[in-house]
Amino acid sequence: MTVVAADARAFAAAAHKELRTLRRYPTLFLSFFFWPILLPAVYVAMGAAYAGDDPRAVETFTGLTGSDSVAGFVFVGWAMYMWLSNVLWGAGTSLRTEQLRGTLEAVFLTPANRLVLLFGPSTGAMMPQLVNFVVMELAPDRVALSLLVIAVTVPAMYGIGSLFASAILRFGDVAGVVQLVRGVFTIACGVTFPVVLLPEWARAVAYTLPPTYFLAGVRSALLAGADLGDLSPDLGVLALLGIGVCALAVVAFRITERSARRTGMLGRY
Repeated sequence: MTVVAADARAFAAAAHKELRTLRRYPTLFLSFFFWPILLPAVYVAMGAAYAGDDPRAVETFTGLTGSDSVAGFVFVGWAMYMWLSNVLWGAGTSLRTEQLRGTLEAVFLTPANRLVLLFGPSTGAMMPQLVNFVVMELAPDRVALSLLVIAVTVPAMYGIGSLFASAILRFGDVAGVVQLVRGVFTIACGVTFPVVLLPEWARAVAYTLPPTYFLAGVRSALLAGADLGDLSPDLGVLALLGIGVCALAVVAFRITERSARRTGMLGRY
């Protein structure tokens, strides 16, 4: 029990460290209010310009998405995009940040459980994303259900980030891969358009990615009036994907840590 308590304190310290780092740069918080509104607003304005006043455009959109709210659809999609960016560039590159600061070796010399090093920074990174979701919230009466979808999605999203953190120990900088994966997720998961518009093979790929189910669940809760029973299939898939991705991240981290110890990668830049 003492070991568990010590790891819990280390986990809390890792999250606290991330929050203290953010607090040192207060202007970063401005982006949490600025980008969640500006980025999706551009796509909403573009859609309005293309559709004009033609009611057939709205009818087609409603038939594909189950909602006539173009703005709501896009804003929810960009909420996921901002979360994914936060995961990949924050939690996913946390070990790289430690490496650049010259503290990675010291961190690995601590007796803390390695899972603390892998998942601890992700907890601290949740705070900025909660601000983004508050800014983008569309229907207060559906908050509880949408928060449930978000909570079930957390393990899968931060499991993805932890996979990238593990890759840092083997390959060093993975910025190029982060950009590529973020772009693939943005297109495949339906951030700004319905997944049903994708080719059949691309839809098959989309349905293996956690953000696809997150977007479907939150949009159904906020825009289509779905209840918990309607969302149960998506929540079940998200829970299974979360367990699978986190387990894969743990295995990958152990393999890359052993490799980094043999090759001296912990001290390289």
